[in-house]
Amino acid sequence: MLFQADDLGYDSDTNQRIVSAFKQGPIGGASLMVNRGEASEEGAEKAKEEGMPVGLHFNVTEGSPLSEVPSLVDGSNRFFPPARFLFRLRQGLIKPQDLKRECRAQIEKFLSWGFEPWRFDSHNHAHVMPGAFPVISPIIKEYGFHYVRCPREEKENSFRALPQMGRAMEILFLSLWADALSIYLKEQGFKTSENFAGILEQEPNFSLNNLRKMLKRLRPGFTEIMVHPGHRGEMEVLISDELQGAIGDKDFQILKPGILGAL
Repeated sequence: MLFQADDLGYDSDTNQRIVSAFKQGPIGGASLMVNRGEASEEGAEKAKEEGMPVGLHFNVTEGSPLSEVPSLVDGSNRFFPPARFLFRLRQGLIKPQDLKRECRAQIEKFLSWGFEPWRFDSHNHAHVMPGAFPVISPIIKEYGFHYVRCPREEKENSFRALPQMGRAMEILFLSLWADALSIYLKEQGFKTSENFAGILEQEPNFSLNNLRKMLKRLRPGFTEIMVHPGHRGEMEVLISDELQGAIGDKDFQILKPGILGAL
């Protein structure tokens, strides 16, 4: 079981809370955004200081790009938000060469800070949206990334998320897209987790009680659990003695540095 912290590099507060959750909680690694300027640089430095395993959190849905990519940005050179990105992707308005160029630029930035190319995921799960991953897959493979997040949350969680209709639809569509992605990943030789969790439990649903329920539902096999310790409430739950006790009550192996190499 891997607790993976998203959004390292988002801002200074997020960086500090992720480090705290890594040092005091079950966090096994973090996913680093590289297009947030000084905050990204600070996040990279903190990760290296603490010996925290870091993967790339590819971002094309918030902030500004690292390259010239006209079809990915608005008139202010800002990325389109997730729903707009998906719409433009499905309508053929995003040029594949722009997506490739930005992917390469973010990977180069990531590597320039001394990190190894082992895992790849994305902000707002952009790489899972239909049509995105086949475009960037050759570049990811070229640089040596071998593990890719596949957010196949249990489809039953879409019903558990009700009456939060937006969250329910997010889980359902991501699960369907991830089913297709998992087949592609296997064909292309990428590794991924057997199970995935964490979307249902995102803010405002993140609580010790909901995490306990999630742990009881976990299926056998390797599970990646996505968390966002940048939110103070999530960080406090993740470092709590109560969560450590809940994990200890079950026969779980928590992946931490030294074990992550098995991925």
